[in-house]
Amino acid sequence: MKTRSLALLAGTGAVLMLGGQASARYLGITTESKPNEYGILTISVYAEFDNPYPGADAMQVVVGTQNNPLIIQVEGGTFYNHMYGDGQATAPDADLVVDFPSLAFDTFITIGVKSVGPGGQPVDATIVTPGFPGLTGSQIATSESGWAVTPLAPQGYAFDPVCFPGDGRVLIGQFSTHDGSAIHGIMLLQFRSDGVVEQAVVSFGGAVTLQSFV
Repeated sequence: MKTRSLALLAGTGAVLMLGGQASARYLGITTESKPNEYGILTISVYAEFDNPYPGADAMQVVVGTQNNPLIIQVEGGTFYNHMYGDGQATAPDADLVVDFPSLAFDTFITIGVKSVGPGGQPVDATIVTPGFPGLTGSQIATSESGWAVTPLAPQGYAFDPVCFPGDGRVLIGQFSTHDGSAIHGIMLLQFRSDGVVEQAVVSFGGAVTLQSFV
């Protein structure tokens, strides 16, 4: 995990697409539930694209801003954090997943990485901004932070083999709970769609409880 300051979503010339699709190449987000023997409710969230031309479609930033806060909530419980996860961000170590299979269902944020190291992807260049609130408790909420990769990072390219899963989808987060009944979220995405930088506000899992930010 890298932590450093970013000029989030500033000076990009991007068009803010509230609600709906930003273009024919960016298709929206999809979610995938991961049944498991540990009784953990796990939701993987993907940004989905359809242009396989190298570098044309790529995820760049997931963020909350004053106008579009990022809120991810567990209904009736808290986020699951494995003892060998870091409770803050990064995808799990692939070697540790072999020894501790339940680590595969940890809560983490990423752009395009499922696990790191032998048996996984070589590196995780995801950048987490200072002030990000972490992944504990029942809610992740921020209006001034998020996570990102640099525009040239191959793990953000929707059809690059380095990206997970590399089939036009880009994993942007995995959120889990051991005691909750559902997980909801809303966030602002920045991405390259058919070579053009754009933005979209997206949500998953139903309505979130909006809150004010100072």
